Order: sequence, then structure tokens, then C-alpha cells
Amino acid sequence: MHYLIDGYNLLHVMGVIRGRSGPTGLEKARLRLLGLLSATYGKEAERVTVVFDGAGALPGAALVKEYKGLHVRFAGRGQEADDLIEALIGHDSAPRRLHVISDDHRIQQAARRRHCVVMGCAGYLDWLDRKRRQSKPVPPRAGAKPEKVSEAEAKRWLREFHYLEEEPDLKDFFALDAFPEDEPPEP
Repeated sequence: MHYLIDGYNLLHVMGVIRGRSGPTGLEKARLRLLGLLSATYGKEAERVTVVFDGAGALPGAALVKEYKGLHVRFAGRGQEADDLIEALIGHDSAPRRLHVISDDHRIQQAARRRHCVVMGCAGYLDWLDRKRRQSKPVPPRAGAKPEKVSEAEAKRWLREFHYLEEEPDLKDFFALDAFPEDEPPEP
């Protein structure tokens, strides 16, 4: 399966682009999206193609490039990203395995004509979020206490704080001999 993404369309839905942006603002937005995608897809990034309008590219930028395994395409002169996406859909040798991500009706219709899987941007972002959460191992809760202290750990702490037995304020506590030295108290 391969993913074909309408880059600026997705960025607008993400809320990263609002109104007019200069070339450097668009470049930052593109890098943010590409970073998110490459982190989410990881080793599978080569299955993703992101298409942007060429008008927003930095002067002298290549029309085809790779970013951490992702395929990045810019529409050429006199062409919009929609035109390039339609051409890519039309030339795909296995369109039923192609997932097209866009809210643009023209692109969605072209994808449906070739029997591609069509995903709207909001649905795709939800799917991406679930995919990211599933792939990340859940770290142990900060401050979580272990079930039980090992015998070696208990002895280490007893050695570390042995001087407390001589503290005047604690002498009465240690005189109680509340539990044998060999066994720590039960929790």
C-alpha cells in the first residue's frame, strides 16, 4: 500500500497554514509535516509521497526530493499540485493499493475513478494519531514505586543510613526493635 498526500491541503486542516505565508513560512510548515510523517511511518516512510504546489517552493528547489525516506514532489511550472496528484493517480500500476489523502473533491473523484482508497484530511490525521500512539511503548509512570524492594537494595539502604541509629531524636524508635534486622517490614 502506498500513500499519496495532498501536502498543503493537509497542512491547512492541521491549522499550520493560515492565510498568506512567504516561502520561508511555507518551508517551515512543510518541514513540520514531513517530520510528523517520517516519525510516524518510520521504516515504512518510502511508501509515502507528499505533493506540494511548486509556487510555494523555495527558489531553485528540486521538483522531486526525498526527506527521511519520504518522497516529496513539487508541481512544475504551470501546474498545480492537484494536476500532479491526478497524474500520479492515473499512472499508478496498482491503484487499489493507493491511499489518497485530500479534501479536494477533484482529487477524490479522480482517486475513486481508479478505485483508490480515499481519506479526508481530518480522518487521516485521526488515523495518524492512533498509529503514533500504537507504535510508541508506554513508558512507566513517573514516580511509580516498585512492588517490593530487593533484599540487596534493603541491605544497601541499611548500610547507607546506619548512622541514624545514633541520632538522639531517633534513639527511642530504634529501641522499639519493631522488626527483626533480617526482614524488612511488610508494606
